[in-house]
Amino acid sequence: MEVLKADLRLIEQELPQGTCQVDLVDSNLFHWEVALSGPEGTPYRGGTFRFWLWFPVEYPEKAPRLKCLTPMYHCNIDRNGSVCLDMDHELLQLKVAGPDPEVEQSSRSSAYCIVQALLSLFAAPVPENALVPDAGRLFLTDRQEYNRRAQQWTTQHAS
Repeated sequence: MEVLKADLRLIEQELPQGTCQVDLVDSNLFHWEVALSGPEGTPYRGGTFRFWLWFPVEYPEKAPRLKCLTPMYHCNIDRNGSVCLDMDHELLQLKVAGPDPEVEQSSRSSAYCIVQALLSLFAAPVPENALVPDAGRLFLTDRQEYNRRAQQWTTQHAS
């Protein structure tokens, strides 16, 4: 529990004001709702994107589960809310399905690092690890159309 409190403090201290808001779901330290602001210079600018993070009692030895709650057009986030993160070139796929996280915890998958990786994903999608293959192909072949669709979804779902 102390590790989670420390992670929460680190997020509050290190991330710029207005970038990230963490709320505890039902006052439960093990269930966070994270609201991230779409970064300037991206098609997600102006949007607020909500994610749930569930932490097992074994955290930090076991990874949290992650779900994107806001529909978004992104090659690394699918319609079910599954997210594929590339953290320090080590693929970390956190899915919501099933009772247990599918990835073991490492130092790179602390709550702070996951939030940082999500923010990076807005600015730099990783089409090579696409959960949404059509969006990954579009990102590689027609970035302008990819950005147009991402902005349209942001306006529709994240404003």
